[in-house]
Formats: sequence, C-alpha cells, structure tokens
Amino acid sequence: MHTFPIDRSKRIAIIGAGPAGLSTALFLQKHGYSNVTILEKLGRAGGLCKSLTIDGMSYDLGANYVTWAYTETLKIAKEFKATTYVEKPYVTIQLLPDNKITYRPVLTAILYNPYSGKTFSTWTLVLTAIRYFFKRWKLSPLVDPPNAFARVDEHPELCVTFKEWLDTNNVTDLASLFEIPITMMGYDQLSEIAAPYALKYMSLKTFVPMLLTHIPVINLLFQWPRRFTFGFQRLWESVSWRLNVRLNVRIKSIDRSNPDEPITIKFDVAEQDLDQIQYVEDEMQFDYLVLACPLRKDVFEKLNLNENAFEQEITDHIKISEYCMTTFWVDGLKQPDPIAPVLPIPQGGIPWAVARQYQDQGNFFTQFYTQSDATQSRESVIQQVRLFIERMGGTINETQERWHTFDRFTYFQHVGTSEFKSGFYKRIAENQGEDRTFYVGGLTDFELVEPIVQHSKFIVEKHFVGSKG
Repeated sequence: MHTFPIDRSKRIAIIGAGPAGLSTALFLQKHGYSNVTILEKLGRAGGLCKSLTIDGMSYDLGANYVTWAYTETLKIAKEFKATTYVEKPYVTIQLLPDNKITYRPVLTAILYNPYSGKTFSTWTLVLTAIRYFFKRWKLSPLVDPPNAFARVDEHPELCVTFKEWLDTNNVTDLASLFEIPITMMGYDQLSEIAAPYALKYMSLKTFVPMLLTHIPVINLLFQWPRRFTFGFQRLWESVSWRLNVRLNVRIKSIDRSNPDEPITIKFDVAEQDLDQIQYVEDEMQFDYLVLACPLRKDVFEKLNLNENAFEQEITDHIKISEYCMTTFWVDGLKQPDPIAPVLPIPQGGIPWAVARQYQDQGNFFTQFYTQSDATQSRESVIQQVRLFIERMGGTINETQERWHTFDRFTYFQHVGTSEFKSGFYKRIAENQGEDRTFYVGGLTDFELVEPIVQHSKFIVEKHFVGSKG
C-alpha cells in the first residue's frame, strides 16, 4: 500500500482523457505534481463529452447539461473561460394510438403517475415535492460527499431500487418528473436503478431548479439547467491543452506485476508527418497508475493488464447501459420548444427525447435519444428514428448527410442493490492505491460529470496529497 503524501516528482500514468482523467491530472498539477501523463485511445479529449459544431452553433452528443450542483465543474469552466447559456423551455411529446403525436406542457405530463396510471393535481405535486425535499435534505450528509457510497452498506434502507425508495417514502407521484433526467438520460428505469445513484443525482441543488423551471414567473429566478456555449467537449479540450495528453494511443500492455520495478506501459502511438500518419512503438515507465477508463473486464483485456484479486471481484458485477444518439437534418418540423422528452416513456426502441436547440435560427439539426441493448442493431435504432420523424411530420434532408450521425455509448457503469448491500463501494475505497493503482471515473461515484470531478479531487487530496482523512 502507498504512503502519503506521495512525492511530487513521482511519475503518474492516467489511462483515459475524459472528465475523470483530465480533472485528476488538473488537480494533481494544482498540487505540484509535474510528471503526469494521460494516455487516450481516441484522437480527441473529452470521453463521453462529445460535441459537434454547425455554423458556430454547438451541440452536445454526449454529456450536456450543467446544473446548480456543478460547483467543481463550473470552477474549472470559469478558469478556462468556458461560458454557458440557459437551456430553453421544454415541451413534451405524447404518442397517440392513431400513430400520431401531440405536444403538451411538461407540467401536464408530470402530473401522471406511470405506476398507478392515474393523474393528480398540481397541489399534490407541490406537497409531494416538499416531502421529497425534506427527506432528501436529511440524506445530504450521507449521499452528497465524494466517496459517500463507501458507507451506504451501513444503511440497508437505501440499498433498494429508487422505485422502492419512492414507495417507502410516499413520493411515487414524482416518478414522471424523475424519469426525465434519470431514465431518459440513460440511467435505467426507476424500478431498476439503485436508490443511492438516483439520490446522488437528484440532489437538492438539482431537484429544486428542475421543479421550479416548470412554474411560470418563479422559473425566472432559477436559470438552470445550462449548457456550455461551445459544448462540453470544448471545455475538456481546453483543459487538456494545459496537461500532458497523448492521443491516438493503442496500449499493448501494462505491467505492474513486480512491486519493486516501475509500472511499464507499452503502446503504439500515431505520429503525423504532413499528410502521412503512421503508428510507432513506444514504452514508458511510471510509479503510479490511475485508471480513468471503464473498469470492465473487456477493458482490462484490451489494455493487457492482469487483474488483481480485487479487480477480478468487482468487474464480475459491473453492468452498463447502451445509449444511442442519432442525428438528422430534418425539414418541415417545428416543435413548440427546442427540447421534447416523450412521456409516458415508450418501449420497443422508440426515441425517448428530441432536441432541436437552434431551430429558431433556421438550424434544423435534430437529435434523437434512444435507449438500446446489445441485441438492437445500429440499423434498427436508425429505422425507429426515421419512423418517428415521419410521425412528427418531418422530412430528412438527405443533402445534409454530413450532419447525419450515430453514436452508441457504452454508458452508466453501475451495480445493483445487492452489491450496495454487500459493501461493493467500501471495497473500492479500501483498495485505492493497492498495486500502486487508483480508480476514478463513472463507476467509482456516479456517471455524471460533476460527481466524477468531485471524486477525482477527493482521490487526489486524500491519496496523493494526504490532506483528507
């Protein structure tokens, strides 16, 4: 096991240039660690933060929103002069039996309990929201801090699905409201996601603005959520310019087997001479390893990194969700508002949300959010989107094919309620630094940018600097 503080001259390798790897390197740099190298397989920085710009207008294909709770992320954004703007209003889409759609206000859509099949009054929504506020406020010390999940196994009442937690606490009428940020954004059904994940996400600084943004006049006081003007990826690209990041790296092996020898990483890296690109072999040695990549068994195999006993144990339990972003340039379609979640949530591969951020400026780049699984092919997902566009009365402009994209994200590394009960996260915390290896990223806290960044900061301060107990 390592001892801290770790000498600031030690050589540190970080695998992955997403928010976890970049924020870890940035915090290390701020504490005087000058020998840090990030190795990234892609030709860009940002990980699941992927942005595209059309005529100066930026769209996030991966991570998108910034909420009031994004304190550390917004500090970084301020430092790197990344500006934000307020998200425009929402409207919801309702699928009708005659194969058509209709638009309706979000408030109307969320006054429906998908489990009871009944609608309720605005007054009931307000009372239920107040009840959730106080219950969530009491849980703040347990759920909000970085590394909080390491103590959740001591509270079995939290080691249940979020739907069970909602039932127990008599706040199930908020289900449709919670489905928008949780289920629609790829974090599973409320009846499947473990309550600690959902409660971490639905902090008071996220929940209150999310609720009030749908109430006229009052919503003027809460200018959340927000988006980055030039996209989330651009922020992390800016951060990467200050750090030592090597892109287009194909790692061949990571050897940390001998504790008396440096960690050796062998890899091929792309080098470009004018218009000629070739991969060349390279090798580097390090004193510490930070895994800011998915902690899945197939990733360890691709890195040719032998799992230790702890890693073998945890990788057997990790699940992922596959989430698709499909985009088309769609003519003849005018949504009342730029963002439209589909409620009640449909099944069978039908898109769950549609976004047209700049339609009022004549930019008809349209994004479709779809949950998928490994059995659903790329062609099947795209076909469902095409059918949905027909239902919406739009026409795909085939002359704009350069803006037609498809991304299938292996998203939301998570475990089930049984793993929370058995102390899964406690074991991760206890094994930080074992084999000179540290773990950051989506699995170690919650796969949302702000918790990832907060956890990275925590790991640096606790295990490298030694300033946290």
